[in-house]
Amino acid sequence: MRTVGFALGFLIMSAPLAVAKEPIKWTVSISGGSKIEIPVFLAEGDGRLLGGFAGNYGQTFEPEEYPDVELRQYRTDTYGKRLFEYLKDMSVGDGDKVTYQLDKPSLAAISSISADGKVVFYGMCQKHRIVTCFSIVYDKKDQAMFGPITERIARSFRKNR
Repeated sequence: MRTVGFALGFLIMSAPLAVAKEPIKWTVSISGGSKIEIPVFLAEGDGRLLGGFAGNYGQTFEPEEYPDVELRQYRTDTYGKRLFEYLKDMSVGDGDKVTYQLDKPSLAAISSISADGKVVFYGMCQKHRIVTCFSIVYDKKDQAMFGPITERIARSFRKNR
């Protein structure tokens, strides 16, 4: 009888875990000279063109469901700096902790956590004919969701080379 009670208790406790979340749907964003895969919920949120319609230097994506998230896809001038120096100067502030960095002549990436430990930043730039970049900022509490999303965006971004 104890075994049956244990088995029923286990089934009741595990039932919520058996309900799978709907898989993330993806789309392609072409902006600012690059092409990346992004979740549909990012594309459906608020956003704005960078440099205006005529300039098309890129765009931002701000999902309604996650108000603390911003994805930017853009082209830029590094102002005479190496790609890594540009990314670091643009994104890492005093007290921020760099958790990952890649510094190559035609590809750079940096990931950091804000000094208060609440915000994650990831940015990547590559130089082909022009310098194209993407960056994403999200709340550390959403790391389990946005970590894999960021990895997929980065893989799709590197395919532009």
